[in-house]
Amino acid sequence: MLTGAAMISVVVAFFGGTSTSGGRLTPGCGGGIGLLFVALFILALVFGLIGAVAVVGAILLWFRYQWGVLVLIAVNLLSLYLIAGSQSVYPGQLVWGVVVVLLAAIPLIAIGVLLWPLWTRGNKLVLALQLLILGALAVPVALTAGPGLATDVNSALQAAPAPQTATQTHSGCGATTGFIVSPERE
Repeated sequence: MLTGAAMISVVVAFFGGTSTSGGRLTPGCGGGIGLLFVALFILALVFGLIGAVAVVGAILLWFRYQWGVLVLIAVNLLSLYLIAGSQSVYPGQLVWGVVVVLLAAIPLIAIGVLLWPLWTRGNKLVLALQLLILGALAVPVALTAGPGLATDVNSALQAAPAPQTATQTHSGCGATTGFIVSPERE
């Protein structure tokens, strides 16, 4: 259940990061919307794969296989990496900074809960090897998530920048006349 919450928190962090940037996607020339659809497609593929692996890990854990714990810990490490490494908090966004820190805590809690079944099953030599492998997986996550969360918290505690006024101008991309749009007659 905590692994599922960690997966949902990655989605929340992704959409929160895209919506809190202050920029907005406009249909001008279709570039922004097209990039959003490509990002959502890639995100759906990644989450489909990670979700399938998490389901396999949960089934293995249910049947008390040793691999279930290892798979779920690896999925939670990946979730932590995706949440904390995104650095989606901008200056002055204190509430969103708190939300990102709380979302990053979900996979950490899941990993903490999964350490007990890992510790109590199997012999100690296999346990030492498993902890060595999980430690090797956790090092890049810690090196990314730690500074990522620190940057998010520092950005949230900074003062918000002064609002700027923007003018809407036509960028000139695309034809104003053609097959669908009829030319204006004077």
